[in-house]
Amino acid sequence: MSTRDHRPAPPASAEKNDPAAAEHPTKASRAKRQAEGGPDVVVLGGGIIGLATAWELARAGLRVELLERGKVGSGATNASAGMIAPLAEAAPGDPFFEVCRQSRELWQSWQEELAEHSGVEIEYDRSGALALAWSEDDEAHLERLRTAARAAEEPAVPIPRAELGRLIPGLSEQVRKALLLPGEHRVDNVQVTLALVRAFRRAGGTVRTRREVTSVEVEPSGVLLRGEDWQLRAPRLVLAAGAWSGEIPGLPALPVRPVRGQMLRLSGAAWEFRGSVRTAHFYAVRRGASGLLVGASVEEAGFDCRTTLGGLARYFELALRYFPRLADRPVEATWAGLRPGTPDGQPILGPLGDGPVVAATGHYRTGILLAPWTARALADLILGKKPAPELAAFRAERFSD
Repeated sequence: MSTRDHRPAPPASAEKNDPAAAEHPTKASRAKRQAEGGPDVVVLGGGIIGLATAWELARAGLRVELLERGKVGSGATNASAGMIAPLAEAAPGDPFFEVCRQSRELWQSWQEELAEHSGVEIEYDRSGALALAWSEDDEAHLERLRTAARAAEEPAVPIPRAELGRLIPGLSEQVRKALLLPGEHRVDNVQVTLALVRAFRRAGGTVRTRREVTSVEVEPSGVLLRGEDWQLRAPRLVLAAGAWSGEIPGLPALPVRPVRGQMLRLSGAAWEFRGSVRTAHFYAVRRGASGLLVGASVEEAGFDCRTTLGGLARYFELALRYFPRLADRPVEATWAGLRPGTPDGQPILGPLGDGPVVAATGHYRTGILLAPWTARALADLILGKKPAPELAAFRAERFSD
């Protein structure tokens, strides 16, 4: 990826010499925008990161419009499994792990608040994750997980083989060992998407779907977005376009690329255990009363979002290996999604240069996990509050240093 400086020129106004003025809409500017009927902030992208940030800004009193090139949640958000699993995504001791853990701690109260504001019931499960070992290599993977959990002071509980049979009836006898990670949670991400749309609209926000942006211009007073037959101005822009974030003319060429993941959903997994199941090679996540999501591949396939025989075959094979009793269960759906990957696997957050654009992208596999933390951190930044100190580690400039 190119590391050239593509930052837009700073606004040629008094705000150029006043970072505080450029950081958030003033009361006077908000009143003027409201009188003119325009938004204070445009959020570009209708995945969970864009929706969550838009909701936080709208309920803080800003006039917010969200633009989505397709349908809300149609990218990586609704294609994911909804895992909230810091140990699966980052190494203890890394600042990124601490942010992941902070976001997990926000999730319980955040989703309760979201359900209250939206009227949408959200399935949120804290049963934990069962990490399974089939081979000696898998046992070594479990031991690494246990060591990482100990280093992070996270619980990790060995589960006797007999207990496994009760939690997951029909689990293959070839499974040697299991480790329960109680700190790994899950949420129904499809329900969260619906809840965010409703809560955002109830807070006064506007959602506009099938609005593909063809260009963005930075102006003295903010940004001008253009589409095929429309245009929109706003003082601030939040770039939350997922895998497409580096492809928008007029915005910096961020090093964000699409990483395809393919999944399938089975029915008939009416187990007592309500959490997720993980190995070194795949995961299986409960959904609803008896659904089971199995995935997910990691493929460099550009913007090709189609499922493939080869991509899905591996997960059919693994599901049969670990859960042989599911062989006659129906396959309800298969799909693929494009994760927004970055060179270091961590998100790009914060202002892009000195202009009015704020990045909220590149979450790769952590969009669901990091949604509440990202939304609150960026809302504080835009509202002129003291920003989270951790944001500095996720600035786009780290790729051009």
